[in-house]
Amino acid sequence: MIEITISEYGFIGCDNIDTDDNKFVGVRNLKPEIFEELYNFWLEDKETQKVFTFENKYCLKATSYVGVIQTKNLSIEILPKIYKKDEEELHRHIFIEMLKPLLNINEVQINKANLSTTKNKNIYEMFITLFVQSVDKLIHRGLKSQYIAKEDNQYFLKGKLKFNEHIKQNYIHKERFYVEFDEYLQDRVENRLLKSTLELLLKKTNDFENKRALRQQLFIFDEVCLSRNYDADFKKVNTHRGMEYYETPLRFADVFLREKSFSSLRGKENVFALLFPMEKVFENYMEFVLNNSKKYLFISKVIPNGYSGDYLVSNGVCEMINQQPDYLLEMQDTSIIVTDAKWKLFEMDEKVNISSNDVYQVFSYLHYYNQESENKMAYIFVPRTKETKEAELSFIKQEDKKIRIITIDLEELINKEPKHTLKESIFKGKAA
Repeated sequence: MIEITISEYGFIGCDNIDTDDNKFVGVRNLKPEIFEELYNFWLEDKETQKVFTFENKYCLKATSYVGVIQTKNLSIEILPKIYKKDEEELHRHIFIEMLKPLLNINEVQINKANLSTTKNKNIYEMFITLFVQSVDKLIHRGLKSQYIAKEDNQYFLKGKLKFNEHIKQNYIHKERFYVEFDEYLQDRVENRLLKSTLELLLKKTNDFENKRALRQQLFIFDEVCLSRNYDADFKKVNTHRGMEYYETPLRFADVFLREKSFSSLRGKENVFALLFPMEKVFENYMEFVLNNSKKYLFISKVIPNGYSGDYLVSNGVCEMINQQPDYLLEMQDTSIIVTDAKWKLFEMDEKVNISSNDVYQVFSYLHYYNQESENKMAYIFVPRTKETKEAELSFIKQEDKKIRIITIDLEELINKEPKHTLKESIFKGKAA
């Protein structure tokens, strides 16, 4: 299997064009037969056309999805667009940490103790490693059992005699009893889903350590059957009353078994994907960060997607558009702050490369929510790179209404204690 790493909006192809001067990381020196495998799949699958766009017959361009897509002989890892060459490990780590709030797997920490187990692994192998670690914790606490109703033809009377079946089955074999009884077994839906995930990942992983760990764990689940219907079994899952420690591994199982990664590349032989739209990842992560930062930023409440009940309507009936900024912040002084998160690389030279749509959108929120307020400033959160700077924008004829672009240092947020927290008020002072 050939493994390559590119970034969002990076090129992948076999036309041997140099990519060193391109803003995004790409690979354009694949063997033609390897690229053809991806290209043919891209042609026949509409979902893949969301992940890559057409550049030419010998080259595709990644979009805003991050993760891994594998064909028969090619594994393509797509990292966030802030990724530069020779920074793979750092940006995989950043991406996984940003995903935790979205997937609700925050208790699984990539800390100093287990960073070595994820080093130099692509995103898919890192996910497998995290799942293995969560199952290890579960095994140490013990697999849960439950009473399961069974029917069997036995040599001794046990439970309840099923008289009609007993007559049919044992007309000749008088020494047997057809009975119904309860047996205390580990073969419950939660364990079936975990075993099915272990078997699936053993086929998918190319990492020796992951293979070894998955085989060892499958041995522990030896008495458990495989799930025959993932959707039905997930509906039966019970993580209450002593089953709370099953929550994290089952969330991972849901990602792998039902491809809960916001991609639907399935049903194709030898092709699978684990892909996430970075806009959604960043928006969810910033909501998580703002909630963690309430006491530092003097926030009373973080309201995602606004709270207005006012819609743009047609004939007073058909609701069309609602005023919903990414987050409304109710401050401790009762003021309201409008904020938005944009997964964009804003570069500032003589002017800011911000789109008209972004400006109209944020200014409309500012005007709607802060008509009576003295606060006329809205904020846009963007990822920080070496090229980005903070900036303050205002209309020439409405100088009191302003937008401040705040750059977010993701590496610092994720690595410095307390993690995932903005440590000083970002809503005071002037932009740099």
